[in-house]
Amino acid sequence: MNLRWTILVVTALVLQVAIAASFPIGGVVIDFMLLIAVCAGMVGGPQRGAVVGFWSGLLYDLARDGRLGLSALAFTLVAFGVGSLLVAVLSVRRGLSMVIAGLGMAAGELLYAVEGELFGEHTLSNPRLWAIVGINALIGGLLSPLVLRVCRWAEGPGERSSAIVGVIDG
Repeated sequence: MNLRWTILVVTALVLQVAIAASFPIGGVVIDFMLLIAVCAGMVGGPQRGAVVGFWSGLLYDLARDGRLGLSALAFTLVAFGVGSLLVAVLSVRRGLSMVIAGLGMAAGELLYAVEGELFGEHTLSNPRLWAIVGINALIGGLLSPLVLRVCRWAEGPGERSSAIVGVIDG
């Protein structure tokens, strides 16, 4: 990760821990770290998404209670998958990028729940699971144009994957 990505991920972690945790929406804490990972995959491709997803997930795991590595694994896989999808699609408009970001957020939250269940945390039986998934997907989709802009800054002008140049520029 270059300096810009490091600044972005650390800033997102501070916002996640200091602000998002204090202001839940509908009782759900919005997962900005996952949104950064998803948008990194959208902007920089699958490899950038995987790297940013791993580090944002690992830092988030370190900052909260829970199993170390679950967020890192979920964020890495989802950001890689979103980046791979956009490489295959090659052309995405703003509205569709919001939908993809929202779906990526939903997939990340569900993957985290499945992983938690595998480690005995009973996350799939959480009665708030669908509220967590839905609210994070909705807010993540709505915030994605702003986060994508910041991620494009972090990626830098010459750094974007040549396979996805022109994606989500609108």
